[in-house]
Amino acid sequence: MGNNTNPSQWAALERLRFIERSAWWRGMVNRNDLQQVYGVSQAQASADLQKYLELNPTALNYSLKRKRYEGTPTMKCVLHRPQLEEALSQFLEPASSGGAGGWGGSLLGGALESPASEATSHAGTRVAGVGLPQRTALPAVHRAIFLATLQELRVRIHYLSLTQRRPGWRWITPHAFAHDGYRWHVRAWCEENKAYRDFVLGRIKETEWPTLPAGRLEPDAEWHAWLTLNLVPNPALSQEQQEAVKADYDLKSGRMSLQVRQAMLEYTLAHLRLPSQHGKKPTPFLVLDEREK
Repeated sequence: MGNNTNPSQWAALERLRFIERSAWWRGMVNRNDLQQVYGVSQAQASADLQKYLELNPTALNYSLKRKRYEGTPTMKCVLHRPQLEEALSQFLEPASSGGAGGWGGSLLGGALESPASEATSHAGTRVAGVGLPQRTALPAVHRAIFLATLQELRVRIHYLSLTQRRPGWRWITPHAFAHDGYRWHVRAWCEENKAYRDFVLGRIKETEWPTLPAGRLEPDAEWHAWLTLNLVPNPALSQEQQEAVKADYDLKSGRMSLQVRQAMLEYTLAHLRLPSQHGKKPTPFLVLDEREK
């Protein structure tokens, strides 16, 4: 009885979802993973894997050579909707890093108001946030890029570039993810530019399945270099306004130092409404439609 896996039971369902997440993002899962994470017996872990295969028969292939189940390139998730944040927090970030916090996602979650929800409420909502357009990529793109990053593989992507040549296919080797407060980027070596670049995940139209090892690459100097930004209230403000800024940012000494990766400098400056290091004024991606509604 103890080795049965009933998906209607919360604990069993969580283990089945773990199998799915691991196969989807890591590309593999085995009994030891379940035993280590959930403390179940080897027999129970085997039963969980068999139950998941019953629920999703084409999702996994068993590798006799590696003695593990591997997620197929055409795998579909049936127990959860894949989110890149879960992959970063569960399978990429060290346990000591604090997991998925601090990536710019809404801390209010589902509490943000909407016209429909307020219309159906007698009192309306008392919590509001800035409603911005969602900027994301297809789950298959997230999966391929994450797997290539985790396993140090090259991956061929179809990228919609705003700054260079017309959209097309290129080879990249991703090694890190970055969130600029609005959207996800992947930091990767670009074989076309022969340099490290940021690629917006939402602009990756399609990927091939990553299988080729990356080989040896030079370190990403801008990613590993840290800069110190020393910030003070704008002297152009009145004294009263400067005091308000000090209170807003808790500047007890009247100044603050902010540590940023060099690769994230431009994004940080944009959030602080500071001029770009290159002196360029960015072109808005969206403008207000002034046509009569």
